[in-house]
Amino acid sequence: MPEGVPSIDLVAGQWDGPRDHWDAAFTPGNDRFSGHLPALVDAPADLARTYYLAAWQAVRGDAGPRAAALLEPVRTRARLLAALTGDAGDFRAVEAYLVLTGDLDLLAEKAGAAPVLDHLRALATAPPEPGTVAVDAARVGRSRAFAALLRRVGEPDEAAVVELAAADRARGVLGRYTGGGHWGADETPDDFAAVAREMPEFLDLRQRTELVEFARRHLGDEPSGPIAYALCRLGRPDRAAVLLAGAARPGADELEAVLAGLFGIRADFAGWAAGTRRRALPGLGRLDNVPC
Repeated sequence: MPEGVPSIDLVAGQWDGPRDHWDAAFTPGNDRFSGHLPALVDAPADLARTYYLAAWQAVRGDAGPRAAALLEPVRTRARLLAALTGDAGDFRAVEAYLVLTGDLDLLAEKAGAAPVLDHLRALATAPPEPGTVAVDAARVGRSRAFAALLRRVGEPDEAAVVELAAADRARGVLGRYTGGGHWGADETPDDFAAVAREMPEFLDLRQRTELVEFARRHLGDEPSGPIAYALCRLGRPDRAAVLLAGAARPGADELEAVLAGLFGIRADFAGWAAGTRRRALPGLGRLDNVPC
């Protein structure tokens, strides 16, 4: 293991499995998992505590899309195929697996009666029904992600059609914005996180600023992981780091926020070219042993 990885004492009283399983989770080429998690080193104690408590949950099986693809790519592949066969696929989980592993062969593999690519098409481009701001923003994000995948596999014409539809839907979402971080009478706590996570490129500077302030004033009691990741997408990793360092019960969402938000582990089709290039943030440490 890299130097600087906190010992098991950092999560004393939490880990109830064999010690070698914990060490293996951060060790490349280990014989316990089909992959491994990056090690967070030289980080402030509170942020390191959040990361490793959340990683403990991932090792126990409660892993978000990135953590699952990094720690157990073989099992994740089988689970995703089984879910798609049952028409219960998670678009973002498949996306994270494909980007982090580069396993493009999965797209042509049959899940039930259809190839995985067709399942992703159905998940991303299903005819829209009236929904909340959060639901519609998620549709925008999936459509834009699928368009990026289509370009990756050599289907630019279909990609252009999907992108145009996503842009129209994004304008519809922004048309419901009433200012000050609010989305009208039917807004939900999920609206902020969904818009910031799925379509930040459509927000202007005023809207971004208002959403960040809305999170500070109104979302202090919400789970820290989704809010922190949304703040990173809005360009405020500093505020996200404070939230994550104070997480009461770190889990899958907090681990995803550290990996993707603070340290830029890309797992989206649009950012495929960026790979998993690690980055260091001043005062927040760095991730070592990031799988390529």
